[in-house]
Amino acid sequence: VTPKPGARRFAVEMRVAHPQAGIADFAMPEWMPGYYRLIHYSQYVSGFEARDGQGRALGWEQVTPDTWRVVTGSAAALTLRYQVAASRPFAADNSIADDRAFIAPPGMYLYPRGHLDQPVQVALALPPQWSSVATGLDPVRGQAHAFTAPNYDVLFDSPMLLGNQEQLHFTVQGVPHDIALQDVPASVDRAKMTSDLKRIVVAATTLMGTIPYDRYTFLLMGRGNGGIEHLNSMAAEFNGNQMATPEQYQRWLSYIAHEYFHNFNVKRIRPLALGPFDYEAENRTGMLWVSEGLTVYYEDLLLVRAGLITPRQYLDTLQAAITKFENEPGRPYQSAVESSWTTWGTSGVGGDRGTTISYYDNGGILGAMLDLAIRHGSRNARSLDDVMRTLYRTYALVQHRGFTDAEFRAACEQAAGAPLGDLFSYAATTVPYDYTKYFAYAGLEVARTPAPPSAAPAGGWLGLATDASIPPPGTSPRAAPQPLSVAAVADASPAAQAGIRAGDRIFEINAAAATTAALSAFVEKGKPGDTAQISYGGSSARQTVAVVLAPPQRWSYTIQPSAAPAAAASALLADWLRQH
Repeated sequence: VTPKPGARRFAVEMRVAHPQAGIADFAMPEWMPGYYRLIHYSQYVSGFEARDGQGRALGWEQVTPDTWRVVTGSAAALTLRYQVAASRPFAADNSIADDRAFIAPPGMYLYPRGHLDQPVQVALALPPQWSSVATGLDPVRGQAHAFTAPNYDVLFDSPMLLGNQEQLHFTVQGVPHDIALQDVPASVDRAKMTSDLKRIVVAATTLMGTIPYDRYTFLLMGRGNGGIEHLNSMAAEFNGNQMATPEQYQRWLSYIAHEYFHNFNVKRIRPLALGPFDYEAENRTGMLWVSEGLTVYYEDLLLVRAGLITPRQYLDTLQAAITKFENEPGRPYQSAVESSWTTWGTSGVGGDRGTTISYYDNGGILGAMLDLAIRHGSRNARSLDDVMRTLYRTYALVQHRGFTDAEFRAACEQAAGAPLGDLFSYAATTVPYDYTKYFAYAGLEVARTPAPPSAAPAGGWLGLATDASIPPPGTSPRAAPQPLSVAAVADASPAAQAGIRAGDRIFEINAAAATTAALSAFVEKGKPGDTAQISYGGSSARQTVAVVLAPPQRWSYTIQPSAAPAAAASALLADWLRQH
């Protein structure tokens, strides 16, 4: 692989020993694990050619956008050459600048279809002004800038940073951790950064009880956007100038802690659908609220345990997250499960982006309540930590596979020693959360107050939540329109005043079939005083009423210690937010 900074391209030469005789297909992945979007990397490939071991040109055709079919005949060796355009500084894309290059492997390397298990070597020809390569791949002994992978899955999971980046190091239990820094301002204290990252690693590996890799590499680029986790490395691109204040630096630490904890949660502890990977299609699952959301939950909890933030700072972060989530326009329309399932698309429920929520935000809040419920149910003998360790041992280490939705729930309920139906209903529907109940387990009170009118969004307020569920695997999301099921109705809301109750079904809005998109359009694009004719009913009765939008509401949430908490609740809180 040869980076060409001036042309913003990579030149790639792929040598294949003993190719498949007759005809062989070579494909490029459509997406990068960890970033749940189809990127269509093949669109950046140009100048493809194929030759045999003697340099003779071979016939080929691009039979699909991501597949090149080569007439290999009886060739004993094969050389493929092509170029990859690389101009977007993003953690899931290849990029080149005058001073650095970043390789996102699924968008760089072709693979022989049907042979992902083959070992691979990569050699880099660096520009003369560049001197170093940072990656999680193992180096080839005696060969500069050459690396080896046991198979294509490992190759695709090992990004590379090329240039003259700073190199920092620390060890945890004798395991080396390398930090490659690019474009991070000199004003950022390197010694403190190294110490803080080490404390995060110690907190995470103490939680899990193991260090699952032989070496780990942080690729930290202060120019660009996006973070992607990998088995023994992470790539994070960010604005390095936004690390100047303590608040900015704390947010940056949360970001890094998130990507680091992913080496456990999702890279090793993963839903069944996320491996073995199908690089040519969507790998859908309804459990990204677990893979991403619980990682959001742990990112700040790790900072507490590492002594990098206080318990009060953690609660401040959590109450801000609840406030943000509860005020999202899509909160009444999309569940955490459905958000996970539909994330591969560019639009929300029913094609309307106003009906989406973030499984990151939702899952992080669900993680906190799930942890508190497990601690309460087990009388503080077990926690979500025990669930994560159980999933890791049972499925990653012993069975070498991901877990099913039912197995995740079973592990949680076994740890709690009690059913957790309400919490899993929260994940699968849009019913309001009983924050008071779950945070009281830790002697905490959650208060909701109206936000100032200036903070209210545009549109109106209806005051109902619909039950959004996903279709079975293998079917198209929202394939056939169905009457909307009302999951909850707010007291004194326009919906309540119109007589709509939880359990009712909404059939029509202004004489058209009721969909989440239509309901969202009425609420989000309307204004106070607008009226819609809504047809609704139960199992038998059906009626049509005029519903008038009220002024939009926005809420603020606070979490404070109870004035006189029970001793058990105080002990649970102290154990939950303990600092090592």
